Amino acid sequence: MNIPTVSIENIEEMKVICVSFRGAYIEFRKQSKKMFNTLFSFAEQHNLIVKDVSKVLTIYHDNPFVTDAKSLRTSVAMTIPSDTIIEENDDISVISISGKFGIGHFEISLGEYEEAWQYMYQKWLISEKIEPRDAFPFELYVTEPPKSYKGKSFTDIYIPIK
Repeated sequence: MNIPTVSIENIEEMKVICVSFRGAYIEFRKQSKKMFNTLFSFAEQHNLIVKDVSKVLTIYHDNPFVTDAKSLRTSVAMTIPSDTIIEENDDISVISISGKFGIGHFEISLGEYEEAWQYMYQKWLISEKIEPRDAFPFELYVTEPPKSYKGKSFTDIYIPIK
């Protein structure tokens, strides 16, 4: 993994639709394709995908060092226009993301995601002496994640900070 550039940004409001999962990350990975299909299907049915504007992300609601693996909450999500009104259902929920974030800009392979997260929390956050904020961190997929361990893609990791 290459050392990323890190920027700090303030997000006014980013409204997203989510499909959520509760359980260990390994189980989430097994379910994620089905979850993304549900998300994309809903977005297409409701004309929510805006070419070159909509972003896809994965939100991590819990700290895996604090929360028991079977209780970890993870969501796949897509940005939607902020004025959109969505009726939530059993599969789809709506949340807003806002505030200050440290953003690591990575070019990584499938096997490097954990290392990228460790870099952001264990190297960047500590070395810069920045205090984390109580909000959800997430991955934003700048380009589609690789389908094999040989491919690489651009992924931004957002760490909520004070």
